Amino acid sequence: MTRHRDRLALLALLAFTFGVRAWNVDQPIVENYVGRQIPTAMVARNIERGSGFLRPQLETGPFPNLFLVEPPIYASLVAEVTRVTGWPIGVSGRLVSALATTLGAWGLYGLTRRREGVGVALLAVGAFAMMPVMIRYGRAVQPDALMLGTQLAALRCWDAFAHEDQGRRGWILGGWLLLATSLAVKVTSAFVFMPLIAILGPKSRRAIGLAILALAPAILWYVHASVLLAEGKGSRASLDNRRIWLDALVPTVLFDPETYRPAARYLLIRSFTPIGLVLAMVGVFKVRPIDRLWWIWGASALLALVLLAGKWHHEYYWMVLAPVLSVGIARSLLALARAQGGRRWAAVFGAVFVGMAAIGSSSTWRTPAEWQALDEAAEEIRRVVPADRWLVAPEALLYASDRRGCRLETTPRSAQRAAGEWGGRLGMPDDPLALVEFYRSRGAAFLADLVPEDADGSEPRLALLRRLAREQYHVLIDRPDVFVVELVPKPGLDGASDGH
Repeated sequence: MTRHRDRLALLALLAFTFGVRAWNVDQPIVENYVGRQIPTAMVARNIERGSGFLRPQLETGPFPNLFLVEPPIYASLVAEVTRVTGWPIGVSGRLVSALATTLGAWGLYGLTRRREGVGVALLAVGAFAMMPVMIRYGRAVQPDALMLGTQLAALRCWDAFAHEDQGRRGWILGGWLLLATSLAVKVTSAFVFMPLIAILGPKSRRAIGLAILALAPAILWYVHASVLLAEGKGSRASLDNRRIWLDALVPTVLFDPETYRPAARYLLIRSFTPIGLVLAMVGVFKVRPIDRLWWIWGASALLALVLLAGKWHHEYYWMVLAPVLSVGIARSLLALARAQGGRRWAAVFGAVFVGMAAIGSSSTWRTPAEWQALDEAAEEIRRVVPADRWLVAPEALLYASDRRGCRLETTPRSAQRAAGEWGGRLGMPDDPLALVEFYRSRGAAFLADLVPEDADGSEPRLALLRRLAREQYHVLIDRPDVFVVELVPKPGLDGASDGH
């Protein structure tokens, strides 16, 4: 009877984990880090249309713009869901991430139950489901939830292989496939080998060797990507991404004070909530001795984060700490509940954590104000911009309007970098139209954006760009919700200098 009740509780928690992330599933994918979701969605849509797994393509130039940073496993899953169901890529992507997070919750439950008991395991799943960072990116169209979900599920399978007598072949097969998937989705998850060795034991050499072979798919992909880049089949953007990744591994960023500002914000406040972090620290350090798996897992995840210090400004990298912190929160709450007169305090602290997590993650279900008119603007663009002409626009607007073209950048530094991806350089990057003219000289025919007029005061450079574009080019649509011009200079004007 007790076992049946525990299973029902787990199923309810897993359903909650999925349901929270699936709510408002058709929301435009422009919340949180748009610069990760939109390229992923572009790749998924192109795969669904037949581009192929080995040549994941973006819809922003220079063409062909192959996204070779990682194997498009997540994008392929999203494309397959869309093929089967007919749902939009954004809906399919959110559901794949929600399912992946739920799979990770199942893995965390199994690992925790064996070491801490059912009570801590159920509370850990609840904490994992509510952490703001896991809500934000557990419903985003990007591969990070799939990486962590398959990692947790893989470790549970390897754990069952190491400790159970029945179904050992099935557990090791599932564990290997899930581990290979996690490593291929994001090879930065390679720190998982440290907790895996802790599970298997250092004497299990054959099993450890088999686990290491799970790196093969990821290695094969990066060999393939290097061949494409060496043959000149990738774009300068791909080369630029590789350079950025190599720069992120340089330890000098650890001596830059700016590196620690986003880290402090995410770790202490935004990702896990302040009360969640305090409860986790109490559960790890103050309650009865914790299993060494969690020590090794936490230490290896922190080491991976140190090596990737250049990426600390991306919140989703902090997701790797969520499993250990969830266990810490669960241990803390259960220990408090079992103390004399502590049930009320456990309920209070638990409720505060849930409340802070709900408030901290609430924005993820709301479309930001600057993107409120995205669908309407995209529809207008499809009406006036032919499908075979290049459009200069924010990346999200290019995707929503289903047009190929050039990424509009509105700061001098980002504009210069965008021109560099095309092999050029802006002589006057401070000129808002310099990048637009640069794109026009390479074949772009239209310019569009959707920033409302009443928001222009917060972005003076973008307001200036729109004013200059009105004076310089042929205006097609000029409304507060959408702005479209054809890049044909008005009579008597030669166009702004592209500065290249």
